[in-house]
Amino acid sequence: MPLTFPSHLAPVLPLKWWRPHWFDGVALATGAVAPDVGYLFTGTRFDLGPTTHTLGGLLWWGLPVALVYAWIVRRVVAGIAAHLPAPRLFGWPQYAALAGVRHPWQVTVCSALIGAFSHVGWDWVSHSERVPRLLGVADFHALTGWYWWQFADVVASLGGGLLVVAAAVYAARRGGIFDGDPPPFPETNPLVFWRVTLAVTALGALLLPGLPAATVAAPAGVRVLHLGALALIAGAAAARSARSGDADRSPRLEDEQRPIG
Repeated sequence: MPLTFPSHLAPVLPLKWWRPHWFDGVALATGAVAPDVGYLFTGTRFDLGPTTHTLGGLLWWGLPVALVYAWIVRRVVAGIAAHLPAPRLFGWPQYAALAGVRHPWQVTVCSALIGAFSHVGWDWVSHSERVPRLLGVADFHALTGWYWWQFADVVASLGGGLLVVAAAVYAARRGGIFDGDPPPFPETNPLVFWRVTLAVTALGALLLPGLPAATVAAPAGVRVLHLGALALIAGAAAARSARSGDADRSPRLEDEQRPIG
């Protein structure tokens, strides 16, 4: 399969650029990764198998997962974006504005479904031997020494990932991430953010090898992506708590110092 993130976002990004007001960009993105979230449970009693990658799975799995993830993204994006490196290159200040963006529920639901459908469709293209036959190649393996799915997964992962990164840089330069003046960044605490982020990452790296199906590529990759996301969320939460603590202490210190002075 192509990389869950960022490669699977490549098919849906052009839709947001084409008609910005027709689509919820966050829901498109979370929908595009939602089918692979089922790999978190591979090898456990809750193993969902390939059912999350079916047309029926778009409704009972892809849609609710995409909506929940979209809600989480909007809740945490500002605190994370404020601490990420290369803000001018990727335009992180514009992403912070997504926390306050809301779309009609029909737009969000349809965007989530479209994103999930793009994922299933792209996987089908990557794994179906019918595609090379349509291109006039009767036996792709005999011709190249690769099975079609191996070739397609590598091309889709690298090509899709590069396209998403290039699109992010291009959108940042032209100010196309957020329509309007983005709100100011929240206050940052890089020391706390990166300490907690790296600590959670290190702890997760110790735990991941002990999970079921830890040596299988798909679940291992999806779990690594979720570990990275969890670490960033924890770092942002810790930085915010530290800032709140500093704000609470300042008035108390002033009150204690007034009688002494």
